[in-house]
Amino acid sequence: DGETPLTELPSFQSMLKRTGVNSVENIDHVAARAWHPFLERQFRSILRIFIPYALLGGGDAAESPTWLSKRTGVVLGVALSVAGLIGSIFVRPRILFATLASFGFFWALPMRNTTYIHDFERIYYIGLPLVFFAIVLLLARRLTNRDGVIAAAAVAALLLFAVSSFQMSRVSHSAETAQVAKAVDQDMLAVRDLTAREVVTILYIGSDYESFYSFYGWRATANYYLRSNVVHYDGYLPAVEGGFVVMRERIDTDALLTPQNQYFFLYDRDGLEAWYEATYRSVASTEPAARKEFDVYFDDRTVYYLKEPCERADTTARFFVHVYPIDENDLPDDRRQYGFDNLDSYFTERGVLFDGKCLARFVLPQYAVSKVVTGRVGQAWSTVHYIHPPPELIAEYQSIASNEPAARSEFDLYVDGGKLYYLREPCVYADTEARFFLHIVPADENDLPEARREHGFDNLDFDFGGRGVLFGGKCMVSVDLPQYGIARIVTGQFDGAGRVWEVEFDMEARE
Repeated sequence: DGETPLTELPSFQSMLKRTGVNSVENIDHVAARAWHPFLERQFRSILRIFIPYALLGGGDAAESPTWLSKRTGVVLGVALSVAGLIGSIFVRPRILFATLASFGFFWALPMRNTTYIHDFERIYYIGLPLVFFAIVLLLARRLTNRDGVIAAAAVAALLLFAVSSFQMSRVSHSAETAQVAKAVDQDMLAVRDLTAREVVTILYIGSDYESFYSFYGWRATANYYLRSNVVHYDGYLPAVEGGFVVMRERIDTDALLTPQNQYFFLYDRDGLEAWYEATYRSVASTEPAARKEFDVYFDDRTVYYLKEPCERADTTARFFVHVYPIDENDLPDDRRQYGFDNLDSYFTERGVLFDGKCLARFVLPQYAVSKVVTGRVGQAWSTVHYIHPPPELIAEYQSIASNEPAARSEFDLYVDGGKLYYLREPCVYADTEARFFLHIVPADENDLPEARREHGFDNLDFDFGGRGVLFGGKCMVSVDLPQYGIARIVTGQFDGAGRVWEVEFDMEARE
């Protein structure tokens, strides 16, 4: 009733965005929207429309057939477009054929800010191949004056379409996908009924949230069913109190409002934050496996990443979590060649930011796990946690520990088989946090690398995370010793305040 001006209506704003009139709303993907790459993609798409699916050879919807170069695809797309447009002038009724051949351009060019990214809108070029092949068949009929030519073309087309349909059916959505989509519809109906125009935050949490549908349909489903709500898509619990939260992960807490749902679960926002707060305190009260920019914790089935204080800038982190099973046959088929399962994910796929704290959870697979190797992608640290240590690791520790140590301190030092071993029991992460220094004094200084001769010793300092293992309350580190004759070894740990402990022993006397 005129309460909202025409220019402020969402549909009007959408038109401005799609046409590019409203340039403020279209600052992304500038390169892809530029006229030169845009037109090239359009003409390659036109070429694809002319070719039956069975002959395309796969490839992206906006690219040339796999057996053609991109440049050739553009040239052929232009040639076929020109042929269709010019040919429409010579057939009757002329105005209908010309409209059919040209209307795709009258949509794609003015609406460049939508057609550059939406491949499905290339269907508006369908008039070009319809006109082109109609003209070709008319010419063939006129030149040969034989109905058999048209019949043969029809049979060939039928075979190509049948093969194409079969191939397309193998890459389209399966019956299983359809069942999942139906279940998600029911989930969102339940969410809609309970939220009643309230604020809803949909968290980016849970494995493969973006690929939940092969066509990313979960977000469209949410937008449809929650169109009367104020919806936020975010990786963070909202700062305001109240409202609701939807996420992929099911957490059995009193805050869960849709326990009957299968894929998307609705939570009371305040209750969910209380659960995360309690979980954070419980995990943080235990001993971490590593303290870096995020603290890493393990329990029997879960890896936790905790950080406080934490800001949005910290949540761009990507973690790697490599899970090694006791029996490699438990791995999915595509992971057996690597020997471990890969749970790598961004923070926003596995965690939440709330009240200045970050908590990410990686739930381990159900099979029996030997060890987990995890850390930050792009950072020079990682930690190894053994859930079920392999027998050979236990046997190696026991074999080394049965000998007389070369020196005793915070760690016992052993020399065996050209390696220097550090053993400690009992041992926790705090015992391994300080960096290790290892100085090797050779019997002959000429054996040192040239850069180390002025110092008189070789420097092999290291961090526990790169060489050591912690399992069953025991710590073990092994370091390969240089091949030259060694006079003395000086080693220990140090931190910002200086050396934590230090031992020195004579190797020549041992020999």
